[in-house]
Amino acid sequence: MSVKQSTLFKVLFMALALLGTKTTFGQTNHVKQPTVSDKLLKYFTAPPDSAKSRVYWFWIYNRVTKEGITRDLTEFKAKGISGVNLICNGGYGGKEPLLGVDFLGKEWRTLFRHAVKEANRLHIEFGFNLAGGWTFMGPSVTKDDAMKKVVWAEVKVNGGSKFVGKLPLPEQVEGYYHDIMVQAFRVSDDGKLVDQGSVTDIADKLAADGSMVWNVPTGKWVILRSGYTLTGHPWSKWKAYPEGDTFKGGEGYEIDYLSKRALDNYFDYLGKTVIAEAKKAGGHIDYLWSDSWECGKLTWTQDFAEQFKRFRGYDLKPFMPVLAGYTVKSPEISERFKDDFNRTIQDCIAENCYGHFAELCHKNGIKAGSEAGGPNDIPPMDVLKNFSTQDIVAGEFWVNGHRNASGGYNQNRMSRLNLKQTATAAHVYGKRQAEAEAFTEQEKNATHWTLGPSDLKPYANDAFCEGINRLMLHSATSQPPSDGKPGYEYCAGTHFTPNVTWWEQSKPFFTYLNRCQFMLQQGTFVADVCFYLGERPPLLAPPKYNIPTLGPGFDCDYSNPDVLLNRMTVKNGLITLPDGMSYKLLVLQNCVSPDPDIAKQVSSYQSLGVPLEASKAMSLPVIEKIRELVYNGATIVGPPPENAGELKDYNETDIKIKKIATEIWGDLDGRTKTERKVGKGRIIWGKTEREVLSQDGVIPDFEFAGQADKSDEFDYIHRSAKDAEIYFVINRTNQKQSRAFTFRVNGKIPEIWDALTGKTFKANDYMQANGATTLPLEFDSFGSLFIVFRKTATANINAVNKKNFPVINHEQKLAGTWSVSFDPKWGGPAHTELSELKSWTDNTQDGIKYYSGTATYRKTFDLNSLKINGPKSKKRIIIDLGDVKNVAEVKLNGKNLGVVWCAPWQVDITDAVKEKGNILEVEVTNLWANRVVFDLSLPVAKRLTKTHESFRFDMLNTNTPILASGLLGPVWIDSAKQ
Repeated sequence: MSVKQSTLFKVLFMALALLGTKTTFGQTNHVKQPTVSDKLLKYFTAPPDSAKSRVYWFWIYNRVTKEGITRDLTEFKAKGISGVNLICNGGYGGKEPLLGVDFLGKEWRTLFRHAVKEANRLHIEFGFNLAGGWTFMGPSVTKDDAMKKVVWAEVKVNGGSKFVGKLPLPEQVEGYYHDIMVQAFRVSDDGKLVDQGSVTDIADKLAADGSMVWNVPTGKWVILRSGYTLTGHPWSKWKAYPEGDTFKGGEGYEIDYLSKRALDNYFDYLGKTVIAEAKKAGGHIDYLWSDSWECGKLTWTQDFAEQFKRFRGYDLKPFMPVLAGYTVKSPEISERFKDDFNRTIQDCIAENCYGHFAELCHKNGIKAGSEAGGPNDIPPMDVLKNFSTQDIVAGEFWVNGHRNASGGYNQNRMSRLNLKQTATAAHVYGKRQAEAEAFTEQEKNATHWTLGPSDLKPYANDAFCEGINRLMLHSATSQPPSDGKPGYEYCAGTHFTPNVTWWEQSKPFFTYLNRCQFMLQQGTFVADVCFYLGERPPLLAPPKYNIPTLGPGFDCDYSNPDVLLNRMTVKNGLITLPDGMSYKLLVLQNCVSPDPDIAKQVSSYQSLGVPLEASKAMSLPVIEKIRELVYNGATIVGPPPENAGELKDYNETDIKIKKIATEIWGDLDGRTKTERKVGKGRIIWGKTEREVLSQDGVIPDFEFAGQADKSDEFDYIHRSAKDAEIYFVINRTNQKQSRAFTFRVNGKIPEIWDALTGKTFKANDYMQANGATTLPLEFDSFGSLFIVFRKTATANINAVNKKNFPVINHEQKLAGTWSVSFDPKWGGPAHTELSELKSWTDNTQDGIKYYSGTATYRKTFDLNSLKINGPKSKKRIIIDLGDVKNVAEVKLNGKNLGVVWCAPWQVDITDAVKEKGNILEVEVTNLWANRVVFDLSLPVAKRLTKTHESFRFDMLNTNTPILASGLLGPVWIDSAKQ
């Protein structure tokens, strides 16, 4: 069959599948179902602890009790959360700080030891965020160990005279300042171009009181006094609440992240303290943590000049005027120095902070983990290199903007800016897990108990397709039971505590996440392309987006210079990493993204200048490695470099770069000549990645009908294990969808694994041709499925004419009056009759309208025309609840049939239903927000809920719109037939 014919056949099959045509290929009914000895199936059904979610466990104001600690940890274990990351912090507490024990005091240490002991008893992983806030900060940090920046003051003088006077002091933050150097240099008539040969160190002329006497040579001169002070960024020094966000005794400076000494001093103060306390408890800390960088930029440390010379190989002193806005030698040379300066900041952060943090943790027998890539207002960073030393790598995603978002949830990639970056770091540095702080929220009218599990599902699905395979739930506040419900909460996040209304029904939600995480931790990520980010700072990977030159259906990773130089080799024509990752193409992107909109978004979010155009520079070690890779068989796509970029020995290295570029690219011009064989490999310039892959016969890894027009309706990720190809596919719409999907796997039977139910079954309806498998799939609103290829397809084809999913038909609507019981303890009526199913918020009774908690709907019904068949019948009877806000537990004739928390709101009732006299009970639980909003309008004495009297940024207030609640229906009895 020709390629054209096969393509036509595939399109025809897709069309038939969409029309419901039963087309079956492969004798799938002869393949045995996996047994429980099958580890993949076993752990998919019941995931191991290593695949279960962790949770940020906040001790706000250290307001904790032994009773609350034990309750939390016991409940986390029972519901499927396998680890806690303890963060001691403040946050909004009301008009006054909440009362708690003194941080690191005697009572705190007793409680900390109890927590460690309980976690170890329950086999819960225990981490500790090393701060009284987010990142490394606190009262032990002196100004000398705090974040610093370069500052300047200058005096302009005319030559041929004696200067006698005082040099002005540069900016001083909190009275802290130290000189770096005092330089004089001759400038051009316009006052900007520095005569490099005139730059002179005249620090010896400066007296202790700042006065100076200096004989000025002829010409226009500038006396530049360079020094350093504190950064002054709002988050560079934490204050106790209500002035700031931590507790009394936790306030203090962020450490100097460029300095090993500063980290050593900090670790000695706090790290060694908590490690010792854990040992006293007879337990251990599994990892220490550094949370997200949100403390602004820094540009100096005491030994920065030495660090610069170590990393860059030359003295920065002659070029210091560039930092003050002057041009030394030429604009190009000055830009090279600026990039070298920023590269040194990157290297110091990667080695002296994150690398050294890992060394200190490992020295003490524990792991290191961090959110080492932001999420905002960061200095220049090589984030992938930051992650290279960490045992746990993490990003974060938010759920802000959910309420009233078009399409059912906020799809803006800015809410998940660094997930692809985090996953890439895990892939290229051989780390099995890529973690994300999950479901963080902080916005007016929408924070605190406003999102149920079905609301969270699409955000989790997106994160999984970005490459995240373990969640750190944000968050759970440890609440003394005596505080009541919902209790005092940390000022941000979606809450996962025993105090939330739906906690007792939460296990299926966590199980869904854990099943997904287990499957996505298997094998290695599949990507056809690796994009090289280049060497110009900052080195950041963009979020997952539809890369125009690659197009949908292919996935990718990103590489920094460290990975390219030290981890990439070529094997069988593939760019290969030591841990099993491989790529068909290495693309010399040399920037964060060639898409200006993406680059601008990253730049805006990070408050950092992200270049909008690709760099034309490449260092000598990198181009030499490119030459080695292509000679050994790699396919490399991209234009040749024009210079070395770096400043050291630039005259010589620029010449060497051009010579090697000519050797590799030869006579390619990127237009008329676009491809050249070099050694065993190829260099290509002027073709897109998609064109190259197509030319090489590489079909997309994932396709679906309609992908060309609406590529964002579905997403996927592919993992390749030793004995299985695993695809995770998600519906990114709030509509039920049926499509034909094509996967780049041939000769194996597709199995459909549903993480929502834990059910797995073989596909009966599929076709295989041209190295791919196509099958029709059905998805509910924001649904997901794993498509697993493990078993070899038999040679014999048996057209069984079956479907992959049952045909469901509405048979009988349960209309009319429902008897409903609310809990009077929470203000609802003990019994009421509802003539129709609608939101509680539409009711005129305050006790129903503003009710939060669980209400039980009851109805007695007979089956009408629908008949109960025998136990061997393939026909099933389903109850479809229509829509539920927010969780439902279904019982029929006294038999508990389980919890439903997202679409499809359906339960199989075949084994419990009778033809006459069925008693249906649906226990529906909504969220706390409605009752809390109502209570805020009441005097404290009349409130049923116990929590903050007001919320930060008006996250909840008396005008916050209340949320639809209850069993919304319509409720149907359905039949389902395979």
